[in-house]
Amino acid sequence: MNRLKRKVIIVSLSLSTCLVMGTAYAYSDASAPLQNWYKARTQQGMSEINTKALQEWAEAAQSLEASAKEKVSVSNVHLTKIADDTSQQTIDHIDKANQIYVSQMELSANELVKTGAADFDKYVSTSKRNHDREIDQLAQETIVELTSKLGK
Repeated sequence: MNRLKRKVIIVSLSLSTCLVMGTAYAYSDASAPLQNWYKARTQQGMSEINTKALQEWAEAAQSLEASAKEKVSVSNVHLTKIADDTSQQTIDHIDKANQIYVSQMELSANELVKTGAADFDKYVSTSKRNHDREIDQLAQETIVELTSKLGK
């Protein structure tokens, strides 16, 4: 029985020691170094990500600005070319219309020269008679209208 008592005491001491060590280990903060390392790595990673993001953002902004300036420059060149082409087309159109009017006037002048002064005098006298007739008719209509208004 001695032997059995010794075994029971040894087993009970061993179990007690294990329980005491487990309890002591549980109360000690063994994960604190791991938690501190994780927090430090997380902060370092976030810092690296923020730095990289700011660099990429700055590069993207510069690239966008350069692209915008290039597009504005190309658009200005294109608009200038279109304006020049349109101006030239307008000038050509005006010159063509001017040439047509000049040729019509020259044709009319040549016809007047051919008809001579007699035909021109005939035209003037006919126009004067028609004009005088229209004025007389207008005067008579005005007199009749005024007379009718005065008679009321």
